[in-house]
Amino acid sequence: MLERYLGRHRTATLAGLVFGVLAVLVPLAPWSDSAGRTPCPGHAGLVVAGGTDVSASSERQALIRKWNAQHQDDPDLQARLVEISGLADLQRAQLAAASEAHGCDYDVLELDAPWTAEFAERKAIVPFPLPHGWDPDFLRELRPSVTWHGRVYALPFNADVGLLYYWNDARRQPPAGLPDLLGQAAGAVGGRGFEAGYSLQLADYEGGTVNALELIWGFGGDVVHGDRVVIDAYATPIRSALAALHADLPPQGRGVDRTAADATEASSIQAFEDHGVAFMRNWPYAFRVLAADPQMRAGTRLRFGVSPLPGPSVLGGQNLAISAYSRKQDQARRLIEFLTDRDAQAELFACGGFAPTRESAYQAPRPCPRSSPSEQQIGQADLAQLASQIRQAIARARPRPVTPAYQVFSEVFRRCFRAAAFQSADVDYTAFARLLRAAYSGRPVRSDPRRPCG
Repeated sequence: MLERYLGRHRTATLAGLVFGVLAVLVPLAPWSDSAGRTPCPGHAGLVVAGGTDVSASSERQALIRKWNAQHQDDPDLQARLVEISGLADLQRAQLAAASEAHGCDYDVLELDAPWTAEFAERKAIVPFPLPHGWDPDFLRELRPSVTWHGRVYALPFNADVGLLYYWNDARRQPPAGLPDLLGQAAGAVGGRGFEAGYSLQLADYEGGTVNALELIWGFGGDVVHGDRVVIDAYATPIRSALAALHADLPPQGRGVDRTAADATEASSIQAFEDHGVAFMRNWPYAFRVLAADPQMRAGTRLRFGVSPLPGPSVLGGQNLAISAYSRKQDQARRLIEFLTDRDAQAELFACGGFAPTRESAYQAPRPCPRSSPSEQQIGQADLAQLASQIRQAIARARPRPVTPAYQVFSEVFRRCFRAAAFQSADVDYTAFARLLRAAYSGRPVRSDPRRPCG
């Protein structure tokens, strides 16, 4: 089952990714404006632009089909989901290109949580109409990710938070912290047949930024506090985090999977399912991918467990916003409200494995009513346990830095972290902080490629 999943979501090589960006770019028709641009010819129905649906059952597409069935007599409300890319970086690149061209090809934009500020600042999305005010059923932790300068620009589609997955025969006790987790992971190698202890994703993509932040936080360090870059004040704990990573990577050790520098969520799931690693950091959707596989069960009992990370996780997720260049903004609003309502959030969780954005979805979740015959049914007890672990993790999670220049900030941060982690580059934390402050504020970043840390 996982092989079919990976076949749809496998990460391409860098050259392939670059080609893919060019290949998926659709002709962008500019919206008419005072400068006399050609009027947008428009399109039939509604178009939602987002990333790849990572759920094993393509649950987002199922919700779109449900919406279409409810509005089958109105062609203007027939919707389709355009899956741009499975990598957040490439998804953002196309959405940004479409917005810069004032393209009206998309009506609803699915934005990774840190992008909302950027797209709002660029006026690429419009404030979301809330005639009855903010719905208190939405998780309070998610509101900052849809708000910019005090105005709500989107509704949260799904939450995301890092979870710890572990084989039941590998974990001695809940880790007291990230150093304890790495110790347990190293101890699980060899005697229990695991090739490595812990799989995390530090490849050169947005997931690498997320995992690097969590590693630094897990050792008591920090990068941005409030709206201030503070990485230079935390040089000592960050050095400790890097030293622990070096000690656990081959050839020094096997506590961390040797593929960490290239690992993505999908490759980590594969390594975990193959019994290659004892512990794995991943998002909530991985639970359904694993639990739906009969090989991951002993009778009716799951052979693995899940818990919050033993330290702060990044609070992620995707938001749905109305494109400023859509000619159907009222219809787009109605579609977004449908995709984020209580019933939709319950289905996204039970059938797709997405972390819900509403409190009601965490209370007595019901199993998916339409599981595939080839999948193992996930029972209510397992679903309730997962809901509890996700909610606990979200309560202590932290957002990524909020800035319209987040994409550049992430790239600058990740470039230096990877150089320090995998190339033993020396880090001048004062110089590195200067680079990050420039990136955070949107100023030009000038750095020598041979010295990625400043």
